Amino acid sequence: MQPHQPTMRDVARLAGVSAATVSRVVNNGRYIRPETRASVERAIAELGFQRNEIARTLRPGQTAETIGLVIEDPANPFWSAITRGAEETAQRYQHMLVVGSTGLSFERESDLLRDLVRRRVDGLLVVPTPQAHRDLHAELARWVPMVFIDRAPRGVAADSVLLDNRGGARKAVEHLVSRGYRRIAYVGGDPAVGTGASRLAGYKHALKNAGLSVDPQLVSLENYTVEAALAATTELLSGPVMADAVFADNNRMCLGVLQAVYRQGADTGVAGFDDVELADLLPTSVALVAYDAVEMGRHAAELLFERIGGGTGPFKRAVHPTRIVLRGSNGALERIVT
Repeated sequence: MQPHQPTMRDVARLAGVSAATVSRVVNNGRYIRPETRASVERAIAELGFQRNEIARTLRPGQTAETIGLVIEDPANPFWSAITRGAEETAQRYQHMLVVGSTGLSFERESDLLRDLVRRRVDGLLVVPTPQAHRDLHAELARWVPMVFIDRAPRGVAADSVLLDNRGGARKAVEHLVSRGYRRIAYVGGDPAVGTGASRLAGYKHALKNAGLSVDPQLVSLENYTVEAALAATTELLSGPVMADAVFADNNRMCLGVLQAVYRQGADTGVAGFDDVELADLLPTSVALVAYDAVEMGRHAAELLFERIGGGTGPFKRAVHPTRIVLRGSNGALERIVT
């Protein structure tokens, strides 16, 4: 039996870095910290093979100098802003950004991520699907640096950039309470998704702090389209529960809520998570949870390039703040609610 021939992955495991980092050291790539380069070179010497043996396992020349971004839906303004911020940072590091979308399909996410790793991207920015399996991300994170955006699977060793979902929803509902509304409905999507669960928790927290009970009849979940949110809101406003205000847990839900309120012609309070395009043209006031999505994309990409460069510090969980912005008939009056 022939003895095991050390591979690039063996070097990566011994040095405590990714295979992409070993590749960059072998090919004299840029942005490698001196201590990281030294660690990789010690691993090469300890395993007993030469640089050219590793190089033969790679494609000719340098690494692709490309990073991947996997998002849900490029048509959604939130993901478009994330992409813009990530691309700005990639350009500063002289990398190309390759973007793919999952359409909320775990199978599509798995195929995209595996394909990007096979194409030897230097790192991955990932918005995991709601059904994402921990095993997939844990496996791929061993071979390429990875940063999660908007939600982070538990048990995966990687950095993440998130929003203050619970705090943002709480502030929005508190705003409605301060305007005298008492029967505040919630229109949202999948409660199993971390972002949705946090926003629902913030809604309940605000009601309880105001001394209001949480009425299950006022909570409508499993809405995934504008049309579904419209139908759900129409029922909440005209049915036996008779909500006097509605909180929408994302921008698509908010569009459906606003359409229903407009058609009903009711004096209904509206608040939503995510700023909504052209909201200043609305004939009624709406309180929106706003934040800097472009900065989220930049931040996530910066964390990724820190790992690509050999960073080995503790993994970071960055939570970006939110603010309440009043849109519509009152104009674009920005108000921060603490």
